[in-house]
Amino acid sequence: MKFKQSHFLLFISSILLLTACSRHSGTGVWKTDTDNQLGIEKIVVGFEGKAVFVSTKPKKIDWHCFWRGSKEKELLLECTPSTDPDKKQSYYLIVNEQGLAELRDDSSLLATFTRTDENPSPKKK
Repeated sequence: MKFKQSHFLLFISSILLLTACSRHSGTGVWKTDTDNQLGIEKIVVGFEGKAVFVSTKPKKIDWHCFWRGSKEKELLLECTPSTDPDKKQSYYLIVNEQGLAELRDDSSLLATFTRTDENPSPKKK
């Protein structure tokens, strides 16, 4: 009996481990073809909890972010601009029913993106 219970526990543990490691719907490389108020063309949301993007309006700024899944199809991005490393800005990346990602701040929609086939976390050579 113990032998079967140990196999069952191993099976359940494996399922939980695999479930915990599945990718979030917001991970990926997201691009837009439309102009937006921050001048963002692409957001890269990696599997390891990091994201990056460049805004060009009003000036060029590299943004480095850490993300966490706040809901099933929503990521909270905690970002720091290259121009002021002590400043923090929060954004939300929400994947809608059409599979588009909406970048939002607390009050408004900033841009809409589509996922590409690029790997957001390529292996370093």
